[in-house]
Amino acid sequence: MDNKNFNADQSIELIQRMIRDTRRNLSSGSSNLFILWGYLLAATAVGIFFLLTFTDSRAWQWLWLPALAAGWAATWWYNRRRVSQVKSYTDRLLEQVWGCIAGLAAFSTFVICMEREWPVDPLFPVLLLISAGLFISGTVIHNKYMRIASAFLLPISIGIIRNTWFNHPNPDGNLILFAVAVLVGLAGSGYALKRQVKRDAAEASENR
Repeated sequence: MDNKNFNADQSIELIQRMIRDTRRNLSSGSSNLFILWGYLLAATAVGIFFLLTFTDSRAWQWLWLPALAAGWAATWWYNRRRVSQVKSYTDRLLEQVWGCIAGLAAFSTFVICMEREWPVDPLFPVLLLISAGLFISGTVIHNKYMRIASAFLLPISIGIIRNTWFNHPNPDGNLILFAVAVLVGLAGSGYALKRQVKRDAAEASENR
């Protein structure tokens, strides 16, 4: 019986150590990417808002595509410069999840922007995808802030689709809502992840 309890305790400790390692790996690289993408998307949204306000030309919405291209280029360059490390299954899973989310967000934005009359604001599916990614990441690495942020993004995305339907064809306020959402969701998650890794390190040093 004691041997079974000991093995169970070992299994729990192993799982907790894997979660801490994944958080540390994410903090060493992905936390900075969360912050980068949060500020990049927020700055792009605010910039397009002012351009639309002063020029009244809807063509400025296409600035999303070069902004995404710049973000992907920065992400590729940053990952190339990172010190190589052993990646666990969880690390690779989260990378694939966010890779799929980025691809789907870009694809949905392109398809919707091809329509003259938008059936939905492209910011709506993008926020839903980001919310899903934050929830998955927060659940996997036990980060409470990410789960709360994912829930915070849902009513904002609903507000965006409501503005699209009722204020169409000029719901430019959605851009400001989106900027706030990505700052709280992405940039905030990056900072929260850094804080959590510091707490893990402090607890580990105390237990030694």
